[in-house]
Amino acid sequence: MSRLESFFRFRVRLNFKFLAAMFILVVMSSAAFGWFFIGREMAFLRSQLEARARFVADSMSLLLQEGISFSDRSRLQRIAERMVRDEDVVSWSIFDPRGERLAQSTKAQASFDPQSLAQFRQPLKDERGGTIGSIEISFSPDKLKRRMDDLMKDILYTALGVIGAGILFTLIFTRLFLRPIEGLVAATERVAGGELSLSVPIQSRDEIGDLAKAFNQMTIQLRESRENLEKKVEERTRELGEKVRELNRAKTAALKMLQDLEAAKQELEKANRELREMDETKLKFIGAASHELKTPLTAIKANIDFILSEKEGKIPDHLRSYLLTIQRNTNRIQRTLDHMMDLTRIKLGRLLLRPEPILLSEAISEFIREIQPLDKHLTIVSEVPENLYVQADRDGFHDIFVNLLSNAFKFTPNGGQVLIRATRKGETVLHAIQDTGIGIPRDKLDRIFDEFYQVETGKQGG
Repeated sequence: MSRLESFFRFRVRLNFKFLAAMFILVVMSSAAFGWFFIGREMAFLRSQLEARARFVADSMSLLLQEGISFSDRSRLQRIAERMVRDEDVVSWSIFDPRGERLAQSTKAQASFDPQSLAQFRQPLKDERGGTIGSIEISFSPDKLKRRMDDLMKDILYTALGVIGAGILFTLIFTRLFLRPIEGLVAATERVAGGELSLSVPIQSRDEIGDLAKAFNQMTIQLRESRENLEKKVEERTRELGEKVRELNRAKTAALKMLQDLEAAKQELEKANRELREMDETKLKFIGAASHELKTPLTAIKANIDFILSEKEGKIPDHLRSYLLTIQRNTNRIQRTLDHMMDLTRIKLGRLLLRPEPILLSEAISEFIREIQPLDKHLTIVSEVPENLYVQADRDGFHDIFVNLLSNAFKFTPNGGQVLIRATRKGETVLHAIQDTGIGIPRDKLDRIFDEFYQVETGKQGG
């Protein structure tokens, strides 16, 4: 769409709006004024007819008094017929004080709608002001109709004249009003095309003048903004060029780094494979060594147990203490070998657990008797319910609990106390072992479950 077509449509649209608004305003004003003047004229005519009827009643009271008093209907009828000869009168009726019709006369050629007649009923007064009857006069609507037709013509001619003047005024006004707007529209299109140096003349001091002033300020700001933007684009282009060169250099370095990382990754993967192989070899060695050591150790333990049973004779006391020491250390070595074999099974995923119900109080009592050091005179308090069972692998449960108890006994000083507590928490049982030993430093707590890790005993007592 060309600028001319766009502008023409814009101008026609505004002209149409002004003309439509003016036309509606004039029509509505004419209708309102016409309605007002017609109503006022109708009221005026009716008041004239009513005054005429009142005058007739006042002037005819004495003439009709005798006829009404004696109910002389023939006389009253003659008077009514004489009164209806008036060209404006259609019907004339006479009533007594009770409202009974005594006489009535209507024009023979009259064929008017009763609702269109102007009817007035006036009382008849005597000399003392008393009511002696009433008359009803119906006037012809012709006079009213002629007056209404004349009034409608006057209003119509006036409205047409006002509409014509309004249209002429609107055309002149819109022409004067739209001329500066047309200039602004054309200037706006040129500015949109890139002519930011353009300005429009300010021809008035009204809102259109303010609009032209704002338009000029806008073009100045747009021109400055474009200049600033061009400078920024130039600066950003130069900076981007530097960034691109830096990125190219960084890309070269990154590619070399990626190559180095890939080589390091391959070396790490190779090292991990070797470590896994070494770990598997270590586990296999530990398992094999533990199995091989367990066979002679079992024989040694069986022989010592047999000797200590004294089935072959009584053992001297000085030898018994040595044998008991050997038995304790043999049991310790056997437990260590069992732990090493369990660790190997865990690492290889071959550890078989056999859960069974275990009476907790009975099991803990056995663990205490098994490893309690009598020489430290420890106070051992057990707060374990008598009827509390747990579902666990008996050997694994023994190893875990004995390990915890042995640590508590080991690091609790002579005369100290070890508290063993067990409480049910829903479907689980919470075990707690508390001692009066020196404890584990806070910075070592996160490592206590590391494989083969032990807290240094130099300062902490083991």
